[in-house]
Amino acid sequence: MSRMLFVLRYRNGRPEPLDMDVVREVLAPHVGTADENPRGGALIRTGDGYEVEVDVNDVCVAVSRFPPGRFFDVLAELVERLGASVLSTDRPVIIREEGDRAHLSDDLREGAVVIATTAPALEGHFSGRS
Repeated sequence: MSRMLFVLRYRNGRPEPLDMDVVREVLAPHVGTADENPRGGALIRTGDGYEVEVDVNDVCVAVSRFPPGRFFDVLAELVERLGASVLSTDRPVIIREEGDRAHLSDDLREGAVVIATTAPALEGHFSGRS
């Protein structure tokens, strides 16, 4: 099973549409394909040479097999600017602040952890170092 993470913005227990202008602004400088619109899917390249496939729809940015390093700079900016949470297949749900917990669905609320939306904090969480 590959590692995956999902960037979602929860309100009242349900994912709500993401601000696609923000998603484009954050991802566009890294898009490695001819089309700079990441909707549907895009290959992004980080400053340290890694390539990451992202799938984008109205309520979610999904990433599989995410690398270490500069990818987490992109993730931190995306999460912070969207006011989003991060779900993954193998770690607890990340919320930016305690107030975000109330917006999660009941099944996610209890195990969620507050993690600073910085690249080092997020990478530490996903690498198991935090």
